[in-house]
Amino acid sequence: MTPPTAVAETMQPALDDASVFGALAPDAGALEAWRQATDGGASAELRKARRRRIPTEMRGPFDVIVEELRFRAYPAENRCDRILVGRGKLPEPQEHELLAPYLADGGVFVDIGANIGTYALWAARRVGPGGRVVALEPHPRTFAKLKFNQAANRMENVRCLNVAAGPEAGSATLRFDRGGNVGGASLLGGEAAEGGADMVVTVRPLADILSEQEVGRVDVVKVDVEGYEDRALLPYFDGTASGGWPGTVMIETVLRDRWERDCLAELARLGYEHVAGTVENVILRLAR
Repeated sequence: MTPPTAVAETMQPALDDASVFGALAPDAGALEAWRQATDGGASAELRKARRRRIPTEMRGPFDVIVEELRFRAYPAENRCDRILVGRGKLPEPQEHELLAPYLADGGVFVDIGANIGTYALWAARRVGPGGRVVALEPHPRTFAKLKFNQAANRMENVRCLNVAAGPEAGSATLRFDRGGNVGGASLLGGEAAEGGADMVVTVRPLADILSEQEVGRVDVVKVDVEGYEDRALLPYFDGTASGGWPGTVMIETVLRDRWERDCLAELARLGYEHVAGTVENVILRLAR
């Protein structure tokens, strides 16, 4: 029998995008529970077990300020949110440090797979009011969180779009996890995770999206779409003159075995050079 203080991981808290930011501050007990559930010194299995034992009243959402950015976090259902609450820092700090030199005041940042905005809002602060951020997130619930976080930070230089980048206009099935990491949603097929689900989302070519947003110059593109990186990104280069190519690309490579086209090889052929990398991501710079 499930203990009365525990809940199944697949239970999602209600979405709250109406109450004012600051109304949902976590107490010390919740912060400690999520600190233990995100402890990098513990095994993945132990962290997951700890997460499952967190009682309903400690599962969020919570309003947190991390590195001077405001987030309404749902740690029970998304890894990025857990890091914000449990560790009190932005996810992927090494990647942020490596990207920072390429995001100057007035720059343009495109975030393909924006999740709740931990990259988009960080980049928006770096490029300033004169810069622009275009953040693409196809999952409706995650998109609602992204929009809330953008509004909570009053970042008018961020344009959030509920759409996926892909090779052609239309729709596609997004497979996602109802459990511990909805941020792992993917447009690729395969076995659904336990408790998973499908939904149909809008897909548009990146070139069309940027044209509609009147973005003629891009400084940095970050793409993290769970193995769909090649379909999301490479058609843009196929149909765009080299003068419109981004100066810097950061691409997640964890699921590169699912690519139909090798992003790294094709970008190298176009003149991009490897300038930095982490366990999960590679940063490429266009040699002009």
